[in-house]
Amino acid sequence: MTEHDDLTNQVHQSIAALFAPHEVLNAASTKRLGFYGKIPKFDTRHKLTVPIASAIGAYALGIEKWWHMVSGEHQTVAIDWVQAACALNPGEFQKQSGCPFPALSLLTELKADFFKTQDNRWFFPIGSYPHLRDAVLDTLNCPNNAQALSTAVGKWKALELEEEFAKRKIPGVFARTKDEWLNHPQGRWLAGTPTIEIIKIADSEPEPARATSRPLDHLRVLDLGHVIAGPIVARSLAEQGAEVLRVTHPMLQDPFRQVIDTNIGKRSAFINLDLEKDKQKVLELCAGADVVVQSWRPGSLSKRGLGPEQLAAIRPGLIYVTVTAFGDGGPWQERGGFEQLGQIVCGVAMSEGEADRPRLVPTYLLNDYLAGYLGASGVMMALIRRATEGGSYHVKVSLTKASMWVQDHGLESEVDPRVKGKRFTADLNPILETRDSPYGVLEQLAPVAQFSRTKAHWVLPPVPNGAHPPGWSAKK
Repeated sequence: MTEHDDLTNQVHQSIAALFAPHEVLNAASTKRLGFYGKIPKFDTRHKLTVPIASAIGAYALGIEKWWHMVSGEHQTVAIDWVQAACALNPGEFQKQSGCPFPALSLLTELKADFFKTQDNRWFFPIGSYPHLRDAVLDTLNCPNNAQALSTAVGKWKALELEEEFAKRKIPGVFARTKDEWLNHPQGRWLAGTPTIEIIKIADSEPEPARATSRPLDHLRVLDLGHVIAGPIVARSLAEQGAEVLRVTHPMLQDPFRQVIDTNIGKRSAFINLDLEKDKQKVLELCAGADVVVQSWRPGSLSKRGLGPEQLAAIRPGLIYVTVTAFGDGGPWQERGGFEQLGQIVCGVAMSEGEADRPRLVPTYLLNDYLAGYLGASGVMMALIRRATEGGSYHVKVSLTKASMWVQDHGLESEVDPRVKGKRFTADLNPILETRDSPYGVLEQLAPVAQFSRTKAHWVLPPVPNGAHPPGWSAKK
């Protein structure tokens, strides 16, 4: 068996395991998914290419099933291994007017790094927005430089600092091994949940699959997400024709580099949920939506009347997607967090590290795009159920569970010596699309899954946040 065949089998098995709990798609559907091209190698023992290809492939097979329900036609899906691997961090490849973007770490407000605690554990604080930066510095009572942060963290025991951060609602955790996480109450709880959780939350009449020229061109998606994972769920649906409206608080906008990537294929409007008139506008938008995606701290939208059951009462048949950091149950159910914390808390970073110092995966990002595609897969499975049996559904994915899913794929016996110490982008030349936009000419990673009948593409270029009014198009 060739390496290509072995990797393909691993992906097919991984997708079948994702489908198994939901009885909507089955292992037989994977025969329509094929792979080609060079298999990339990275400076890691984690099998990064398998899970990202599996997550994208599962979403694509959901699209294939939907199109068959509409048209009676099957189609095949092809994925280039390199394109899939690059989808873990596509921002590394995008260009504006021929120029690459600066590394996101240069744009953040606080140095993102591991700092040793008093009890010789490694703590990772996140202060990538001004309010988070100020909260970290206030908690640690230190200036904003690496040496001061190291000294300040070194005065704390790891668990005490983690709990203090949680009390103040600041993202930060200390690195654990895989076994430590699985013995932690939150780790045990999360281990008992599926990678993609789909819960029927209300009854409603079936809504048969519909489409005109593209599989999802009758679908409306309200993107209430922020940063990366939530918006990637919605962006994935736009690849096959869904109308996506992203709404953003005007004073809490994501970094420019992320907006360029996550706003592809969408219209974008400003909404301030602190204003009653804007909250009412969101309720109106939800009444006309098929899918709502959100990635805020667990419970925060429910307190505003925008939780899954609340919105399903307004729009029977709604598919509501929640992306969390650590899941929405267990002792950490109200904690927020970012991509890197999922890697760090569950043992991925410790497995990546050397000489007892943890390290993030070489792609730097892992969970954001994995969770985004897993969430899109969950949407397709929920839509298929809605079409056949009716109902409103809550789709749940989490950043930390995505890292745990990567761990489920096992480790390579060793790192290929040819890539030891090399950057993620070394020797990778993904296919980029060129498009005109309000930001000038952009070069960006093309949709990864390519279909034999319904070409994956985005109609709209990324636009600045707030570029459109908060409303749906007249046509559906």
